[in-house]
Amino acid sequence: MEIMIHSASLQQDPPTHPAPPPKASTRKAGGWKAIKYIIGNESFEKLASMSLISNITVYLTTKYNLSGIFVVNVVNIWNGSSNIASLAGAFVADAYLGRFRTLLFGSIASLLVK
Repeated sequence: MEIMIHSASLQQDPPTHPAPPPKASTRKAGGWKAIKYIIGNESFEKLASMSLISNITVYLTTKYNLSGIFVVNVVNIWNGSSNIASLAGAFVADAYLGRFRTLLFGSIASLLVK
C-alpha cells in the first residue's frame, strides 16, 4: 500500500484573518499620582510664607521701631512683589529659558544669596 502525499497538502494555509495589532499601553498620561507631592509642596510653601510674614513683622517693630501701619504696608508690598516676581519668573522660564536652564539659574542664584 503506497501513501501518496501531495506537496500542496504539506504547505500550511495562510491564516484567514490578520493578526491583531500589538496592544498599546493602557496607562493614561497624567493622572492623580503626583497630587500628593503638589499639595505637600504648596502646603509647606504657604507655611513658610506665613511664618516669614509674622517674623518680619516682629523684626521690623522691635529692631527698627516702625509703627504698625508702616509695618503692614512694608509687609504687603513685600508680599505683592514676591507674588508678581514669581509670575514674571514663570513667564521668562516658559517663554525663553526652559525648565532645566531655569532650575540651573535658580540654584546658582540660591547658592550665591546664601
